[in-house]
Amino acid sequence: MALRFAVSPLWETIAGLRVLAAPECAPVHQRWTTWAESRLGSLPDDPWFRLLRRLATRGPVVPEFLIPTPGLRSTGIDTEVDALFRATPERITAAVGADPHARPLLDDPTEALTALRDRVRAVHDAIVEPLWPRLEGVLQGDVERRGRRLTEHGGPTVLNELHDTVTWHPTAVEVAGTITELGTRDLVLVPSAFIWPDVYLRDSPVRLALCYPATGFGTLWTRPTPPARPALTRLLGTTRARLLHELERPSTVSELAERLDVTAGSVSQHLGVLRATGLAVSRREGREVVSLRTALGLALVQGGD
Repeated sequence: MALRFAVSPLWETIAGLRVLAAPECAPVHQRWTTWAESRLGSLPDDPWFRLLRRLATRGPVVPEFLIPTPGLRSTGIDTEVDALFRATPERITAAVGADPHARPLLDDPTEALTALRDRVRAVHDAIVEPLWPRLEGVLQGDVERRGRRLTEHGGPTVLNELHDTVTWHPTAVEVAGTITELGTRDLVLVPSAFIWPDVYLRDSPVRLALCYPATGFGTLWTRPTPPARPALTRLLGTTRARLLHELERPSTVSELAERLDVTAGSVSQHLGVLRATGLAVSRREGREVVSLRTALGLALVQGGD
């Protein structure tokens, strides 16, 4: 069994749909739900879209085939939605049971999965993609922080700190009183902005995924407190303050150097300080290394606590 982390834009899309199905249960996301509901309402309300919303929101458990667990720490939405095609008829049958509304999935799985993939992608583009840099900064920042805890203190400590309903056992994980044996399966920890106040265990034959509330998700929708920049400049210095503002979206060192009109070496040095203080996080994408600010960095830019 391996314990690792993953950030999933697909899960944030499905979890966002679940929040929109019961917005009164998540008042912390009120600003986002007001914005997202209008965008979701602009999508075609066809039978496949209604089926997606039913599958994603009507029960306490999302069908396993609809939210495959990522195999890597960072996975793009295209890769995740394409993974829907790996769902076998047996997995679909086990997930939907005798639900008559899901009959199209059983009658023609290929057509149904194609339609659901397209609807999932449309929902993602409407309610998650415009805000993904900000969301990803919070999620990746949580991974960085807990990854350090994993290195320093081990898996049991990290799992026991995720949520008050999660408990580590030598061969199993307990969530809300239910014990699930791990066996040889990986356990993937997936931070989420939309899962609070709960956790969600995604069970599959290959790997388990435990979705938990990401640290700092509450800063996502707060309004900036102007004027934040002068105070931030006094705290961090001019270049680091400007750099933290620029890290609203993932950027490479060369992109940041060009936008700030400083050398790449200077950017790398300042990024190292921001990472060391938990304000930014960097990851490799192919041959490039991209950076973005964390939830703590966002709160500092906004002038929050």
